[in-house]
Amino acid sequence: MAKKNNNKFAGELNQQSLDYLGLNKQPFASEILTEKSFFNSQALTKITDSLTHQIQFSDLLLLIEGNQGSGKTSLFRQFIQTDIANTKTLSMQAEATDTLVQIQQKISIHLQDLGDANHLDDNLKNLQMFDQTPLVIIDNVHVLSDTTLQELFRYQQQLKQEHDVTLKILFFANSGMTETLQKITDIQTDQMYVQAMPRLSPKQLDSYITHKLRSAGYSGKSILENNDIQQLFKKCNGTPLDIMIQAAPFIDKAITRKVTPASAKWVKALVVIITLFILITGGYITYTYFLNEKPADTPTIKSLISEIHTPDTTSLIEESPTETVISDEPDVINILKNDDISLDVPASIEPDSIDPEPDHTSNQADTIETTQNKIIIEEESIQTTTKNTVAEKDNTKEAPETPNIEVDIKAKIKTAEPLVTAPQALHPTLQQLNKMGLQDANWLQQQNSNNWTLQLLGARDPETLLKFAQGNNLASNTAWYKTWLASKPYYVLIHGSYTNRNMARNAIDALPQKLRSLKPWVKSMKSVQQALK
Repeated sequence: MAKKNNNKFAGELNQQSLDYLGLNKQPFASEILTEKSFFNSQALTKITDSLTHQIQFSDLLLLIEGNQGSGKTSLFRQFIQTDIANTKTLSMQAEATDTLVQIQQKISIHLQDLGDANHLDDNLKNLQMFDQTPLVIIDNVHVLSDTTLQELFRYQQQLKQEHDVTLKILFFANSGMTETLQKITDIQTDQMYVQAMPRLSPKQLDSYITHKLRSAGYSGKSILENNDIQQLFKKCNGTPLDIMIQAAPFIDKAITRKVTPASAKWVKALVVIITLFILITGGYITYTYFLNEKPADTPTIKSLISEIHTPDTTSLIEESPTETVISDEPDVINILKNDDISLDVPASIEPDSIDPEPDHTSNQADTIETTQNKIIIEEESIQTTTKNTVAEKDNTKEAPETPNIEVDIKAKIKTAEPLVTAPQALHPTLQQLNKMGLQDANWLQQQNSNNWTLQLLGARDPETLLKFAQGNNLASNTAWYKTWLASKPYYVLIHGSYTNRNMARNAIDALPQKLRSLKPWVKSMKSVQQALK
């Protein structure tokens, strides 16, 4: 049983509810989130996929905004556990007293294997040389001062100019952070990717409450009814924090409805039984009292009834000695004995054929013989129909030539080539890419794993790759391959195969302006070949 806590927090269930649910801890209390306790809805999965794509294929500032209690920290803790290809995650919780130096020290904790905190720039440089892009993820950014934010962005630009290090940034903050950054920095709207935290729908609200109860140890069905869910949805703001605070009273009432009615019905039934018992007992006592206390010459009710209903049989006999009318109904016995009664015989049967004493043995024999004749006739009819059907099929269908199976098999054994499993049909869009002259996975597997290449584009839909390739006149020096991102197919376009990383970087300058504006990034051929597996 859960112990009563004097410092009761908002959203705490009462003891009756805890006992009914079989819980020994409060389901809506604050806790450290783990993979099991994190509520992952479809909307949050889409946000995670979008962030992963932006981290891999853009240099935009990434920002997640939401009101307090909207689930930003929950998403932050879930996201830092996500594996992103060629990315080193450097996560931290912001504090109001943090300065740039303190943020750099928190970054250094993730790079201890590369060196001490005094050489953070070199460590980030070495990290990128190992084809790992550093990503700083900061939760509660809204508590940082404007000065600290300005210094952080200056440090990001310094790394790019002096060390050619791309430091990507992902912020989790309260609503309004976008306007703040535009006021205190030179960052424009087109340089940011902003994602608002979604509100939970009524169905997601119910799933979230069930999830919290199961995390606390409850394994039964949903507690709230549809009416409760609708009322709770109207009362809360659609955020997890509001739901955790408002859900407890609704659950307490729902459980009270489940527990109280049974006891109330029992009490009402018991009261009715006791009342009836008292009334019956009181009536019996009263009746017995008056019965015993009546005067001796007072006639009883039974004697009065006898005098009223007992007839004088003598006078009745004298008045009607010979006629006694029993009933107005017909005399059934006389009717049955009447010789004039005739039976209704069906018209199909002659009256003379009715035998008053039928011979049951002969009737049964006739019936059996008739039945056997019917069966024989039906069997002959079925056989005739079957023969006619088979004959019609034989007339309308020519017998095919029977091949010499043994000779044919021997001939195939002599001339057969090794069996090869037919490859799975390629998507028509991908076939179109091959017809344009683009290389595929076979070409990539043949490249030296020490080479480098340029990643141009990644997309979920192959149609996006085709339109991009057609719009930029891509040909044999470009290749496409299919990989998997968040357990879903993902298609990537890469350009060229260069013997070292510097050659790949220099090749970016030789690309058309339209491709350079997409900021293609250098990628090792080894990582591409691993993605193919």
